[in-house]
Amino acid sequence: MDLRHLKHFSALAECRSFSKAAEKLEITQPSLTRSIQKMEQDLGVQLFTRDSRQVKLTYHGGIVLKHSDNILNRVHLLESDIRVNSGKLAGKLVIGGGTLTSSRILGELLNEFVKYSPSISVELRARDVSELHQLLAKGEIDLFVAETKVTQFDQRDDLEIINYCNSVGVFCCRPGHPLVREKNLYTPRLKDFPLSLPRATTKEVEDLFGDLFDIERPAFSGLLRFELFNSISLPLYNTNMICLLPKLVIDEELKAGSLVLLDVKDMPHINVDFGAVYLKSKNLNPAAKEFISFVKSYVN
Repeated sequence: MDLRHLKHFSALAECRSFSKAAEKLEITQPSLTRSIQKMEQDLGVQLFTRDSRQVKLTYHGGIVLKHSDNILNRVHLLESDIRVNSGKLAGKLVIGGGTLTSSRILGELLNEFVKYSPSISVELRARDVSELHQLLAKGEIDLFVAETKVTQFDQRDDLEIINYCNSVGVFCCRPGHPLVREKNLYTPRLKDFPLSLPRATTKEVEDLFGDLFDIERPAFSGLLRFELFNSISLPLYNTNMICLLPKLVIDEELKAGSLVLLDVKDMPHINVDFGAVYLKSKNLNPAAKEFISFVKSYVN
């Protein structure tokens, strides 16, 4: 099977439109049609069903898709290794990072990326998530890595998101906190203690807890909004402060036993997604394309 046909198949499976896939591949629509037809002839099965509105994968097309992404990612890794070791790939990547993700998630990604593409120069700009989209629109950064669901970046039509990892919202505190011993713990009980949460937490998430984070409620015990987790780690370790944040951010502290999770019985489920974000309308430079390809291969 020609690798070119596999690339064409993957693009069509993603776009679900011959015209959009042809545009993405920078080939003509008739060329794409012939390529898919040749692939179907070689395999002896139909890969797509076509109607006036969209293209859909068949059962056999779904099987091919499971393998095609893995094959193409491995080919990319091979090509990247050759380019890196022959000194042919270089460039500069300016990447933004949400303050909550910079120290842990982005640090983990960059640690592997510099091994993946050591000849690329990387400039990191850690900012609050509210600033990242503005920097991206102004062209001051090539892309950014941040939380995308709670921040509603995934609802924006102008952004492309490559999901990297997922987590959930949790309440944590020091191991000796009085609430750790309570067996039937509900959110109203948390009002008796100082609270903290990331500054980027949306009103929609806060409203899930009623007036818990309302600074004007009766018997208010204090609220600390933070950008960097390190800035509140000492109060968490040494006082009765309770913190709401993504579990992934404190995995190391939980393993070390310096923080524990509170078993809040009426805790709403909060999905938290982290990913690489870039503008759909912008042509990425080679270094940015390399980073996006790396994230895709790293996830797979």
